[in-house]
Amino acid sequence: MTDNPNSKFTPLEPRNGAKMPRSVELFAGGGGMAIGMFNAGFEHEQLIERDPRACAILQANADRSPALWKREHVREMDVRNWLKEAPDLDLDGIDLVAGGPPCQPFSISGVHAGENDDRNMFPASAETVRTLRPKCFVFENVPGLLRPSFRPYYDYITDWLKKPSVRPRRDEHWTAHHERIVKTKRPGLSYFVHRQVIEAADLGVPQARKRVFLIGIRKDLPGAKRWSEVRPTHARDQLLREQWVTGTYWQRHGIKKPELPERYRSRVELLRGGGLWAEEMHAWRTTRDAIAGLPAPEDDVECPTFLNHRGIPGARVYARHSGGWIDWPAKTLKAGVHGVAGGEAMIRFQDESVRYLTVRESARVQTFPDDYEVPGTRTAAMRALGNAVAVEVAAEIGRRLRVVLDDKPPVPRE
Repeated sequence: MTDNPNSKFTPLEPRNGAKMPRSVELFAGGGGMAIGMFNAGFEHEQLIERDPRACAILQANADRSPALWKREHVREMDVRNWLKEAPDLDLDGIDLVAGGPPCQPFSISGVHAGENDDRNMFPASAETVRTLRPKCFVFENVPGLLRPSFRPYYDYITDWLKKPSVRPRRDEHWTAHHERIVKTKRPGLSYFVHRQVIEAADLGVPQARKRVFLIGIRKDLPGAKRWSEVRPTHARDQLLREQWVTGTYWQRHGIKKPELPERYRSRVELLRGGGLWAEEMHAWRTTRDAIAGLPAPEDDVECPTFLNHRGIPGARVYARHSGGWIDWPAKTLKAGVHGVAGGEAMIRFQDESVRYLTVRESARVQTFPDDYEVPGTRTAAMRALGNAVAVEVAAEIGRRLRVVLDDKPPVPRE
């Protein structure tokens, strides 16, 4: 028994014998968004990804779990070209287009080139929406899009997705295109577009991972106005309360309660006075919660009972790379431009010792199920996991989209 809410695939069954809604995944990467949408009840028609290492992960899991998606539906292609290169596909009536366009153009750790970066795939995303006319779409990216220098471009992309049939003209600058979009009163194809910043820890993901989501719903759908914003189910204060007021966190893990860190002291004193926490909220999940039930990894030795659980030697602390405290949500996993981003991929224990997260532990931090394999080198595996959408975040968005598509009251979560 493990303390991992995503220890297996849990698809939402179609209602009343209806067919599962059909999805196309762009920039599918290691499969985080795809698994989440599968768990919400979507059937994947195509998964488009140009990185052969990421495609190998998707194909390996198609072989392991055929219900997820078909191997032949994994296409190693550039999103900008895939519709031209696959004209024989039957993609009429696609319900969902989803994906996370590469974040490097807008990431704090990237080159900050924004719309001028060749990796900016938002135009290709908008063109796919125009071509396929899906009932809904979901695109994820880093909060760097909200920085003042990028915000005008982000507003432009949002407005373009609202009216995707207003295409840019040859050599037209994006600002001129934006002006035409805003002025167009009858665009034909049009969407309600909702923008939301979601902190993964607030949904029970054992990781501090804030991301921006663009969620579009075609205006002609009967349930188009049924979309409801994702709401937090887990809270920091509840974790602090369980750790330092009631002590139930330490009891659950069977360890002695340590000394209260100075940085939390004032907040904990307020919590002891009552009134600052909501009883209906769950506690944030920590790295210790995430890896519970996994055996301690051995350096350079594959664990025989869990996939991808091999100890990685050589962890060390250096400036701004001190690892994430085991009794707090993990730091945001990052893909790393020149390899694994070490500081974010380390656990820091109470005695201040550190070690690297194994690939399996990193997958749990991203709420991937334990039976999902991440083959390849550690660098390739960690890059795929660092680029992925947290599975449970995607699943929660997908469940809310099912309410829109089904146009029925939501099924209560257990």
